[in-house]
Amino acid sequence: MNILFLTRLYTPHIGGVERQVSKLSNRLINKGHKITVITEKFEKSLKEIDKIEGVDVIRITYPKVKYLGLVCAWLALVKNIKTIRAADIVHTHGVFVWYLPFRFLFPFKPIYTTFHGWEGIYPIPTKNIILRKISALLSRDYLVIGKFIEKHYRIKADKTYFTAVDIPKKENCPKQNKTLLYVGRLDEDTGLRKILKCLEYLKGYEILFCGDGPLAGECKKLGKVFGFVDPRPYYKKATICLSPGHTSILEAFTYKCLIVTTYNNPVKKDYLKMTPFNKYIVVRKSPKKMAEMINHYSKYPEKAEPMIEGAYNWVASQSWNNITKLYLKLWGLK
Repeated sequence: MNILFLTRLYTPHIGGVERQVSKLSNRLINKGHKITVITEKFEKSLKEIDKIEGVDVIRITYPKVKYLGLVCAWLALVKNIKTIRAADIVHTHGVFVWYLPFRFLFPFKPIYTTFHGWEGIYPIPTKNIILRKISALLSRDYLVIGKFIEKHYRIKADKTYFTAVDIPKKENCPKQNKTLLYVGRLDEDTGLRKILKCLEYLKGYEILFCGDGPLAGECKKLGKVFGFVDPRPYYKKATICLSPGHTSILEAFTYKCLIVTTYNNPVKKDYLKMTPFNKYIVVRKSPKKMAEMINHYSKYPEKAEPMIEGAYNWVASQSWNNITKLYLKLWGLK
């Protein structure tokens, strides 16, 4: 089958959605399917037409100007209309609006959607809720990552799942007690401001940040900021991870880190709490309470062991092969 994915960002950009589409594409290619990805050209140095691990990648210019970017995306897709016409299946990842005009131009072409995360704006703008409801209505079927999406976007999903992550080879890498790690964007909407407040209560910890963003300067006052780098060496070292993002949480599970984190609004609270792994993470609303939990588990690491082992066993049960089977079933393929 000729499968077309539409996604805002794709490898070499680093992120949860990017990795998921890449891993899924690789496994679909191994099953004999042809994969094309249309995505944003996020750096000028990138090729407009590329091939990455067997995946045909088409990059389009997407200006960060309200409405102009969308118009440019539509024009770029018109330019690549042969690619759309040739696709047996179109699947959008968070950018159904790119495909909206073509939904009516190709009314019988199978179109599917995966709803990932949320836009980080609270309260969620009404237009965002409406757009997702329209996307769900006009899709033949769709997947939802996280039960919180059903609640806050009022979308009823038959299939809800969480992304898989790679399980690292077991190594004899002793953890360094009192090393804390944050992986992700250094921005307001992640709840990082409250995490930084928590860190101000702590003394004697090594604090590491793998990420970048507007709050990088404030993070540097409390610890070391490495930018967007491969976080694996730091997961090996850290005892506690502060990250509030699903992908970074699951990655931390694979390296047997304890998750202690917080939220800054009701959507983020449900994002963390309405998960099958919520019993394996420590979530506190107050920065001070969060700091108390970090001190407690640093002093008594044995009390964290049941959560750490439970989290590792749960994430090990997830796999890219299972997710590939889920997508194939959604599309009516074997």
